[in-house]
Amino acid sequence: MKEFNAEKFCKDLIDLRGKESQTTFAEKLNINRCTLSLLENGKQLPTIDILSRICDLSEKKTDEYFVESTTDSLFYLMGSLDESDKVKIEEMAERIHIKEKYELLAKRGSHVVD
Repeated sequence: MKEFNAEKFCKDLIDLRGKESQTTFAEKLNINRCTLSLLENGKQLPTIDILSRICDLSEKKTDEYFVESTTDSLFYLMGSLDESDKVKIEEMAERIHIKEKYELLAKRGSHVVD
C-alpha cells in the first residue's frame, strides 16, 4: 500500500514558492491563500487536481509523493483491539499467508513448501 509523503510535499511546495508571496503563488495554482498556507503547513492534503498543478509547475511526477507504506494497515487496526483479538488476527493472517503459499505452489505444480 502506498502512502502520501506529506513531509516531502510540504518542503517541495515551500521551495517551489520561494520568495513569492503566498497570495501570488496561490493565484498561479488557482487556489486561495488560506488553502496554500494549510498545504504548506501539512494541515491539509492536496486534492489530485491541486497536486497535479503543483507537479506541472515543479516538473515533478505525482508518483514522487507516494511511498510504499512500511506499516501494514492491519497493524493500525490492531492498535485498537484487545490482546485476545490481536492473537486471533495474527493467527488468521498466518493461515492466510500459508494458504497463499500453497495456492502459489499448486499453480506451479510443485509440492515443496518454503
